[in-house]
Amino acid sequence: MKTNPIIKAMLKRKSIRKYTDQMPSDEVIETIARAAQQAPFAGQLCSLLLSRTGKGHPFRAPLLFTVCIDCHKFEVIMAKRDWKMVTNDLLLLIFGLQDATLMAENLVMVAESVGVGSWFLGMAPYQATK
Repeated sequence: MKTNPIIKAMLKRKSIRKYTDQMPSDEVIETIARAAQQAPFAGQLCSLLLSRTGKGHPFRAPLLFTVCIDCHKFEVIMAKRDWKMVTNDLLLLIFGLQDATLMAENLVMVAESVGVGSWFLGMAPYQATK
């Protein structure tokens, strides 16, 4: 089997559900966020949110990245380019899901590569307390 640093990070990645209270440096957080934003998007239909409070985060994780489908951002990009929308809401949702998934994958892989554990909280609505 061929190998390189990217393949090694992918094969090493595990879901982490036990965290320390140690906060990654700003440089590490910026690296993770920037790499997540470099995903191969279909339409740039997502945004990345970050909470550093640790308060209320699942498993007491010090950071919580939230990847959101963001149709408004897409509409702003279209307007800046003076392009007209020729699609429907279902197609925007499908492309948004694709973009968010690609961003999330980049996020966890770069986090792994810089030594930060992660876990997909895919069932967020069922984990919410409020």
